[in-house]
Amino acid sequence: MSSNETNCVETNCTETNSTEINGIKKPLKIAITGVSRGLGKMLSYALVAKGYQVFGCTPSADMASETPDGFVLIEASVTEPDEMKKFAARANAGQAVDIVIANAGVIHERLPAWEIPIKEWARVMDVNLLGVVNTAQAFLPAMLERNEGVFIAISSGWGRSPSWGLGPYCASKFAVEGMVGSLNDDLPVGVRAVALDPGNGINTQMLSVCLPDEHQNYISPKEWAEYASDYIINEIYQGDVAGSATVPHPGL
Repeated sequence: MSSNETNCVETNCTETNSTEINGIKKPLKIAITGVSRGLGKMLSYALVAKGYQVFGCTPSADMASETPDGFVLIEASVTEPDEMKKFAARANAGQAVDIVIANAGVIHERLPAWEIPIKEWARVMDVNLLGVVNTAQAFLPAMLERNEGVFIAISSGWGRSPSWGLGPYCASKFAVEGMVGSLNDDLPVGVRAVALDPGNGINTQMLSVCLPDEHQNYISPKEWAEYASDYIINEIYQGDVAGSATVPHPGL
């Protein structure tokens, strides 16, 4: 057990943020992809600050020295199925993860669809859609065996209403919405899937790529994460939310 994991078990986790396995209280475990910056990083930090045990993955573990106690960072890319399976095995060790958040995503500069190179289309779909598929295939078996858990795929308002110049991104997020809808029809009672729109816009590096003159007008990732973490735990995990949902926050 790593020092981060030990610290979470001994100091960060209370009865209010735990789940019961075979009559024994265990800390609620959450796995998040794409935690090197933006929404994934701030959401991870917000959940850890509230006492949850968080496992995050990123293609590069360079940020390991910056992570808070209770946050276990694992090097893995969502585009590599074998790496995601190893990430899931590490996160599920001792107790299956309760919540998985497929957050990793990329975007691109606005251009007409016919001007965007095929390689860029492939890059966006590989991360934003197939990355979600790889995450689901890595983590769902343990949830299904336990017959409990929530799989969350970060979607977008542009996955429900398209915007100009964002063909690959919109296509990938529309596909995530469709995948989650179909997935819910496949899953048994006890396991749910949610396509979660962060809500309107968040001032991230990704947003600055497609809204270079406006991104600073939106809510910060840190402020957003406070609302998102509460919504994910209190409304999605402890409630019965499934399908499409949107994080409520002041920036809407």
